[in-house]
Amino acid sequence: MKKIILLLLLTVIMSCKYNKKNDSDSKNTLSDFKPESYELRNNNIKLIKGQVIYLPIYSNIPHFMDSIKIDMSAFIAFHNTDFKNTIKLQQVQYFDTKGELVKDFLLEKTIVLGPLETTNFYVPYKDQSGTGANFLIEWKSDSLVTEPLVESITINTKMHNCVAVLSSGKVIKETK
Repeated sequence: MKKIILLLLLTVIMSCKYNKKNDSDSKNTLSDFKPESYELRNNNIKLIKGQVIYLPIYSNIPHFMDSIKIDMSAFIAFHNTDFKNTIKLQQVQYFDTKGELVKDFLLEKTIVLGPLETTNFYVPYKDQSGTGANFLIEWKSDSLVTEPLVESITINTKMHNCVAVLSSGKVIKETK
């Protein structure tokens, strides 16, 4: 198993080096991004002005065979999927399993994301918020925009075997 993981890791590293060489060549052939060049095939795309999104995070996962908890770190990504309009992150709050606020990531400021821009947040291994930990993320826009993509990957790579969980946000309030 270790040989397979090592082989995969070497393949990724070599592919990154190969892509870096080709990146410098491709920069000369890049053109400006033109949103109108994308033809929408589905006219039923939902356009909205804001949401509150619930995003589960698994800070510690019980390991039933050893009666221990596996500590996890979490990486949260918020993607503005709109081609033309900005999105403002109003609140990004992190709660533990009991629903108690652990951290407010914005504290009276907002983050403005331009078209197709992404921001992220991080919860470290040392966090002990439990299996029911979660984020509430509120965003707004002055214009109607496409729905953003909000996901997290919770991971532990410190053990003998890697443990990872991918979560998607769930809309719990919406402004149209």
